[in-house]
Amino acid sequence: MNVLLVYGSRNPEGQTARAGAALALGLSEMGAWSEAVFLPLIEVERCRQCDDNGWGTCRSEGVCVIEDDFAGVVERIRRSDAVAVLTPVYYGDLSESLRAFLDRLRRVCTHDDGKVGIAGKPCIGIAVAGGGGGDRRRVW
Repeated sequence: MNVLLVYGSRNPEGQTARAGAALALGLSEMGAWSEAVFLPLIEVERCRQCDDNGWGTCRSEGVCVIEDDFAGVVERIRRSDAVAVLTPVYYGDLSESLRAFLDRLRRVCTHDDGKVGIAGKPCIGIAVAGGGGGDRRRVW
């Protein structure tokens, strides 16, 4: 089994990375293989909402027109047997890099061609809270 770990954390030694390393170790012990991609370390732009209706070729063809590393990660997902999506929790939400990636993936997958190799694929989400989030005593 081949599992792609998609990280929304830029720190390859932080808490989210350690959670992923534990997952990778467990997968390895089961005889599976895993590889990691750290989204903040590659180029993945936010969706441009290309046309007047806020869509584009994502909706009509299942592909994104932005020329960055997004398509390569999507292809790696298609080639994998399963996916793990890992994110630190920032302000009660996903990291910005993971949000940008998933927003574009969601749009591409609205078209049947975009769903190929993705729809129905086993996926696990891991959200890691904690870290250096500043002074937790502060009241907003």
